[in-house]
Amino acid sequence: MDQKLKVSILIPIYKVEQYLEKCLDSVFTQTYQNIDYVFVNDCSPDNSLQVLKDTICKHGIDKNRYVIIDHEQNEGIAVSRADCIKHATGDYVLFVDSDDWIEPDLVETLLEATDNGRIDIVGSDIFGDKIDGTVTYHHEHYSEDCRENLIRCLNYDINTVLWKLLIRRKLFDNFTITPHVDIVEDYIISVKLYYFAKSFNAVPKAMYHYVQYNQERVSLQKLRSINMHIKGVMEVETFCREKGIYDTEVEEKLLLRKFNIKSNFLTKQLLDFDAYKSVFPEANKIWRKIPYSRKEKVKFWLAEKRLYFVLKILLE
Repeated sequence: MDQKLKVSILIPIYKVEQYLEKCLDSVFTQTYQNIDYVFVNDCSPDNSLQVLKDTICKHGIDKNRYVIIDHEQNEGIAVSRADCIKHATGDYVLFVDSDDWIEPDLVETLLEATDNGRIDIVGSDIFGDKIDGTVTYHHEHYSEDCRENLIRCLNYDINTVLWKLLIRRKLFDNFTITPHVDIVEDYIISVKLYYFAKSFNAVPKAMYHYVQYNQERVSLQKLRSINMHIKGVMEVETFCREKGIYDTEVEEKLLLRKFNIKSNFLTKQLLDFDAYKSVFPEANKIWRKIPYSRKEKVKFWLAEKRLYFVLKILLE
């Protein structure tokens, strides 16, 4: 295919020493050639930086085709993604997480779906690589309409991860990535990208391998994760209000998301009635629209009626 469009592959790096070489081998051997690379070493405490340099040397990647940004201290994934974008020069950008890997034709296939650069965002399906060696296929229920994809992002009806999307770089000129709001940074960014994008195309094929056995990826404390999700949905709600798109449909999707977050405070692991009462009280009754089990519905009814002494017995 025509090689006039440039793609910048963006890879934040942190504690991925044992996975990084496979990731890099996959991005350095793409069938499409007009690619440059941005790496952000987020003060990784392991040998990831040396693995990066060795693999660049192994593949003979010209120094004009890549840039390495070294953080002096750990800044988190949101800042790393922002630094990746800041140094990207491609017409399109593709995020690849440094413990994942991609099929050789991923860039070429997604670029073909841009219709020679006319489409703003192209999305694909994904593979999930498990520790037992099995690979699962995840089909994304995209819409051809950008606003509808925004709506579907609000309560994760489609995955909001960035790394399954080929994105026109200039879309990032419309907003700033909020620093230090990690874990949900891709949720916030996805909503904003779909708002500013004018066109979307889906490729019904999986070429991205999401590695699901890196324990560093899942070791974040549960409470910290929930607090980040609270910040994320609040930022998205503010954005929707500011842009004048906060209608009944958006409100209901955000209420569902809010309830999914706050319901964690009614689990044995994080049982906290005060937190449940104070976090997103406007979402207290939305559980009726969610197909929970009878036991779960009883739990949420008791919480709604503030019968916490009964609820505590139920959860024991």
